Amino acid sequence: MNLKLYWENVIEYFEEEDWSLYEVDDDARTAVSYIRGDNATFRFHVWLSEASKNLNLSWVFPSSVPSNRRHVILDLLNKLNYRTFMGKFVMNPEDGLLVFRISVNVTGTRFSMGQFDNFMQAGIWTADEYYPMFMSLTYGNYTVDEVLEGTEKPNLRLVEKTEEQGELSEEDEACT
Repeated sequence: MNLKLYWENVIEYFEEEDWSLYEVDDDARTAVSYIRGDNATFRFHVWLSEASKNLNLSWVFPSSVPSNRRHVILDLLNKLNYRTFMGKFVMNPEDGLLVFRISVNVTGTRFSMGQFDNFMQAGIWTADEYYPMFMSLTYGNYTVDEVLEGTEKPNLRLVEKTEEQGELSEEDEACT
């Protein structure tokens, strides 16, 4: 497995899709972008681990969960992860940062644009689709069961790709 070539193919995917990458570090095989969905703008991280031979994709939510609501969000994370087959939701216990992650071992595999695009679209769709649930539970007066019962999965849709516009201000975050 040639990780350098695999990483070059990952970067080529973003170039072919005309998707801007920031903070690209070819030596560490990491890159960052920003992705706007229908419900939020996510900071996106991609990295290829030399040690584990895993391709890692993460969609970071634009706001953190306040400490007094983290226990409720953990219940939602558990229920969503139980029924999510590709990827997982995680929350940093220190600052309440929410992330959707997909990690795939690439040992003995060849890069496939189609497969990588499937990972990207699945991750974008999942993070964006469930974002309102997390916000309703964090800032609304709902239970986990009420939030889960109030959603239906729509058809898969593509989302707009955006360029970095610097750090999001509180006003920008309120609009996402």
